Amino acid sequence: MRSLLLAASLCLLTVPSAQAHPHLFVDVSHTLLFDDQGRLIGLRARWSYDEMFSLLMVEDGEYDSDGDGRVTGAELARFQLWDADWPADYGGDVEITLDGRAVPLQGPDDWAAEWQEGRAVSIHTRRLAIPLDITGAELEIRPYDPDFYVDYSIVDAPAYSGRDDCAGDIYEPDPDAVPQELADAIAELGAETTPGEAGLPAVGRLYAELERIRCGN
Repeated sequence: MRSLLLAASLCLLTVPSAQAHPHLFVDVSHTLLFDDQGRLIGLRARWSYDEMFSLLMVEDGEYDSDGDGRVTGAELARFQLWDADWPADYGGDVEITLDGRAVPLQGPDDWAAEWQEGRAVSIHTRRLAIPLDITGAELEIRPYDPDFYVDYSIVDAPAYSGRDDCAGDIYEPDPDAVPQELADAIAELGAETTPGEAGLPAVGRLYAELERIRCGN
């Protein structure tokens, strides 16, 4: 799938540089997973890709074998792992912190995929390296691509599996958090150049939405 991100970027090389970021758009929702002791053990992520990228992906993988513009029935069996070939250095475009401290995550598992109204949907689980009691603490989940080629939008409040005393809110990024000099440098990048290649920081984080969650008291 990550090779398809590059292909999609190449298709957009004619976009004016001031509009070069982002190229891809993904709607995100999360389910927090808890064990029988109420400890956080994982994060179930649901990524719904935009229609343009979904079309490129289906054509590249030849998933729509009957050419009806949908991935259904037997076609879904081959489709289930379309997003599963993550490179070793790919972090999964999500950051979780507990009271400001990073929470280590294991690699993805429990893959699934759906096709909904012309959009490819990829689903996976990121398990915590160590179960955590988050009662009374502040958990933040921030999905983002460091290079900002992918724009993740949180479309639903977080769901919870294993606890019923959690609540969360979605926060928009603060536009004033991006210095004007940095914003200008991002706008001037050519479509073929990543912020990292240009020596810029992980700018995607500055534009990221986040979920802030508390459980218990």
